[in-house]
Amino acid sequence: MTGADLRQILSKNIKTFRGLRSLSQSELAEKADISIPFLSNIERAIKWPHPETLVKLAEALDVEVYMLFQKKTPAHPVNVRDTLVKYKKDLSVSLHKTVTATIESTLEIISSHYIDTDNEDPGIETTERR
Repeated sequence: MTGADLRQILSKNIKTFRGLRSLSQSELAEKADISIPFLSNIERAIKWPHPETLVKLAEALDVEVYMLFQKKTPAHPVNVRDTLVKYKKDLSVSLHKTVTATIESTLEIISSHYIDTDNEDPGIETTERR
């Protein structure tokens, strides 16, 4: 195995783990405290990161450093919690949209049934109407 082979394995694994965690390059770069162009160069096997950078990348990806150099990476997320957090976020957004639409629809129905076009409340008789 050559140094170029090792860079290719590292490159592939970083991309794979980043994808499994639904992280963009900018999100991973921010979490690892490195620049986006540098991360891109690592992922394209152009640059070789310093050992401290490898530690930061592994921590940001929630894996052990040695996992970045394995020839075979897992085909499923290593951390089930990350997957559940992602689904919870997606569900929360979907639920928020549904609840908001339901409330708006209900308010429109209430408005159309109870608010008179003359801006008077039809349920209250005033002495002037009698």
